[in-house]
Amino acid sequence: MSIDPTLDRREAILERLFAIGQGLNGIAGAYRNHGPTETGILGVPRPAFLLYDGASKLIPEQADSVRRHKRPPFPPTIWRMDPQIVVLLQNRDTVENAMLDAIPAPIGPEISGWMNLLNGMVTNDSVLVDLVTPTGSIVLTSFDTDLKVGRAVGAYGAWLMMLYEFDYPFYPPQ
Repeated sequence: MSIDPTLDRREAILERLFAIGQGLNGIAGAYRNHGPTETGILGVPRPAFLLYDGASKLIPEQADSVRRHKRPPFPPTIWRMDPQIVVLLQNRDTVENAMLDAIPAPIGPEISGWMNLLNGMVTNDSVLVDLVTPTGSIVLTSFDTDLKVGRAVGAYGAWLMMLYEFDYPFYPPQ
């Protein structure tokens, strides 16, 4: 794939992540920057894919190089963005998280399955790889769930969250 250097790569990365989420088999709905979701009958259909844009910042190694330039045009720089991917799972029938609609369906294997599927799709996606190369990267930095001592399930119900860092080249307007 040929990438236009003036392309807004941050937005292109986010659009591609959202497209991946929309195409996941078994996902009932995909949402970008969606507010807190209700649980129960009024909530979004589950499992749901949520993408939050996160933030972007100039990586520290690049900041010194940019500061040495006395005037624009600045050279291309490498930026780091940290989108969050959340998968809202169907809530289980009991606090043991082992039954779904009275059928055995432990939540642990479902969480692991979604994490492995998503990570494989994101890190091996040729469009995303083209957007961050030649000097960028895609790294899964953290994986979190609601299944932790002291953590209340809260407004989202059962969930998993994957935190990525994408380092991508930014080409300022000339």
